[in-house]
Amino acid sequence: MDFMLGAAGAALLNIGLLGGIVATYIQNMRLIKSYFTAGLVLVASLFIVQNIVIVIFWSNLYMAGPAIKDIVDAAAPYLFAINAAQSAGLAVLLWITRK
Repeated sequence: MDFMLGAAGAALLNIGLLGGIVATYIQNMRLIKSYFTAGLVLVASLFIVQNIVIVIFWSNLYMAGPAIKDIVDAAAPYLFAINAAQSAGLAVLLWITRK
């Protein structure tokens, strides 16, 4: 398995999950005007930015050339594990949020 592709796929999945979470939080914010709901929108939005940056950063490193490719390939399984764990957590959060 190519861990870089898996990590990128998981990061893209995270962006989608977070989009659903943000949409739900915004919907809730219209009903419940509080700093807490506004904070939830902000935190989830920042996680979207994080995942976009991850995809861009790692794709740039991966394309940087053969000298650094070995290092990127060595780190890729860890990035995949982190992104996959985040995907699982966000899926549960979205499920709970939508209930």
